[in-house]
Amino acid sequence: MPTTIEELEEAIQYTTSQANSMLFVNPHILQQYEDRQRQIEDLAKKLDTDKVEATKCLAELKTIKEKWLPTLRNLVAQINETFNRNFQQMAVAGEVSLDEHDMDFDQFGILVKVKFRENGQLKVLSAHHQSGGERSVSTIVYLVSLQDLTNCPFRVVDEINQGMDPINERKMFQQLVRAASKPSTPQCFLLTPKLLPDLQYSEACSILNVMNGPWIEKPSKAWTTGDRWSIITGHVGEISC
Repeated sequence: MPTTIEELEEAIQYTTSQANSMLFVNPHILQQYEDRQRQIEDLAKKLDTDKVEATKCLAELKTIKEKWLPTLRNLVAQINETFNRNFQQMAVAGEVSLDEHDMDFDQFGILVKVKFRENGQLKVLSAHHQSGGERSVSTIVYLVSLQDLTNCPFRVVDEINQGMDPINERKMFQQLVRAASKPSTPQCFLLTPKLLPDLQYSEACSILNVMNGPWIEKPSKAWTTGDRWSIITGHVGEISC
């Protein structure tokens, strides 16, 4: 720093000349600086306001989350209990868990993990870990586990037994019939082009054979009763409900 008045005045003149030279290059630079300064101050005030609002919103969100998350966890725990019990009858082990991501609710989901071999490990249900038949088995067991918990008039399952081996298909069908035959549960429709012989049906089940093709006109006449008759069209299949 200058030590004498003369040195100080010289420094002032030098600094002033530098400032004037900047104004000569850009005569609006001072105005731009003042405008930028005001913008920074306005943004700082808005940032403080937004922080207060964000804190308030997070507190409200946390309060709401504490109300529904325990209920959701309890529901998933019930599904897991039923899924694990039913899955052991068809394979080795399985579990259902809630995939939580703190406040990132878009990332929440259900993780289904299964194991089909004694020496294997529980792995997330995906095309990378299980075969098509194994995924079908896991899916139908999961649907059966939801049977007592979902409030809906009916459920439709299309060709879930395709790709299953006969042993798993028979076990799957028995579980589906048992779950759908319980009182106060949704009606369940199983659509499939074929079913195994000698399956066990309950009194709550109905079987509909759907036939279609150019050859159906002649046999359909045998179904005519008086003036009333009907032809059911669709792909060849069977519906159990």
